[in-house]
Amino acid sequence: MTTFRIYPLLCGHVINHEFSSFVYRRDYGGRRFDAPCTAWLLRGGSEDILVDTGPGPQTRAPQHYRKDDAAITEHLPNALNKLDSDPARIRTVILTHLHNDHVGGAHLFPNAHFHVQEAELREAVWPVPFQRPIYEINQPGRTPPWTTILDRMTVHTGDSDITPGLRAILLPGHTGGSQGVLVNTEAGPYLLPGDLVPLYDNWPADGPPIPNGNHTDLYAYERSFQRLRQLAAHILPSHDPRVFDRPCYP
Repeated sequence: MTTFRIYPLLCGHVINHEFSSFVYRRDYGGRRFDAPCTAWLLRGGSEDILVDTGPGPQTRAPQHYRKDDAAITEHLPNALNKLDSDPARIRTVILTHLHNDHVGGAHLFPNAHFHVQEAELREAVWPVPFQRPIYEINQPGRTPPWTTILDRMTVHTGDSDITPGLRAILLPGHTGGSQGVLVNTEAGPYLLPGDLVPLYDNWPADGPPIPNGNHTDLYAYERSFQRLRQLAAHILPSHDPRVFDRPCYP
């Protein structure tokens, strides 16, 4: 079975974000921070594979670019170039879910095929009203970024092998069709859970896990947390600055 190394890629930030919104019923009115939007480059087989695409270039997602990013028009291609990769070389992209800060850069990958859960695609088409802005559906003047790649999607109904050493895992809770990516590494399985675990604080070493404050189903969330305990000892969150303390994992 192929073993992979996992490289975190900075794609922008959720700027001045309320920390408590990531930790359900904790730390109300507390600190704020710039939460990174993270994509992941998986390297180990015959091709580079990407998990998520971030919010996209500054022209489509200016709210995710800080004032000191004035000279940066597109975070993700810059991050890939530093690793001697580029969007045109990426043939496989796994999308944890279809919120705009995870799929906004999909159009940058002209040769890629995209993997998504059927439940997530159904939810993105017509979510509950409070979720519509983040899917960019029914928003005047906005075209949902996931609609531009429908002809290049592989739609899964539950857990699915993507390639030897990589498995998509259905993990609903944050959204109805959220999925994680189970990655085989030389140090054992690592899990990229998307926004099911946005911060290390959501999955503490001691104490019960804490849901993301942005969720659609807490019953499903708890079942997904139970699966996480069984799947992998190493979990990498989606919006935590500390993932960039290391250039790659393991």
